[in-house]
Amino acid sequence: MCAWTMLADSDMSPVYTLPLVLCALVMCYLQVRHPLRAWRKFGKCQKVIQHRPGGGKYFGVALKSVGLLAVTDDENMCIHLLRIDGALVRSIGKGMLGSGDLGGITFDLKGNVWVADKGYKNVLKLSQDGRLLRTIDHASSKSDYVNCPNGVSVSPEGLVYICDSGNHRVTVHDEESRFLFAFGSKGSGPGCFDEPRDVAFGSDGLVYVTDRGNSRVCVWFKVGSFQRDFKTKYAPTYIAATADNHLLITSCIFDFVMVYTLGGQLVHEFGGRGSDPGRFKGPCGISVDDSGAVYVADFGNKCVQVF
Repeated sequence: MCAWTMLADSDMSPVYTLPLVLCALVMCYLQVRHPLRAWRKFGKCQKVIQHRPGGGKYFGVALKSVGLLAVTDDENMCIHLLRIDGALVRSIGKGMLGSGDLGGITFDLKGNVWVADKGYKNVLKLSQDGRLLRTIDHASSKSDYVNCPNGVSVSPEGLVYICDSGNHRVTVHDEESRFLFAFGSKGSGPGCFDEPRDVAFGSDGLVYVTDRGNSRVCVWFKVGSFQRDFKTKYAPTYIAATADNHLLITSCIFDFVMVYTLGGQLVHEFGGRGSDPGRFKGPCGISVDDSGAVYVADFGNKCVQVF
């Protein structure tokens, strides 16, 4: 319930009341726009999506606000663009993508698709009709090669963050693929990574990176300075941030999705090994739409599950 009733009954002067009224209106809007989820009870599969009967080996998944879903398919070596009801719009990237080892995927602010190609050791930017727009295969110099990129995410400001897993760092580029800076290095101490896998941008403005080898999430400022880290129950793979200050983290090895607060508290876990809806065989990419629905790329069961 909003604080409107309390303010209406208060005896405070208008000088103090107006800011509180504005604050209350903002809080009410946020609660309606992004209602809090009952994360401790979360985990019932609502539907299963496949681009065709039998599906594909889906690894990455991303959502565009207009109701478009993108998945990387290791089996067919392409990207499928689908409506959220599961209907296939088109498949793109055939002949451009690598040798059966695709990674994460995301949309940028203009609706273009960025995909991490571990097989070819690069990240591609494609238009929705399949035109190749940009390729990133190096960082600070032509000889500073990207090695096994796993995750790619676009910040609210439009910058491209790449988890360069083989080099144990995150590289940051502008929308034209120009290198800006990198952060992280090999190790287990603060500010280090052991195969970072994915990046998400929290509602607090911070950058959250899954550090699979160290079984933790590392938290950074967007400019690349380290803030803190926290351990995860299972080795993390991919990550998504929600509007109500939570993180959803897949563990491909242990077949679970973990729910954490931004502060690093484990709230809930769901999944487990199996082929029934709600169970996983290698959950990888994860994404959340504007309504709060959660999409998980279930690699082994060859589908996307929606919760």
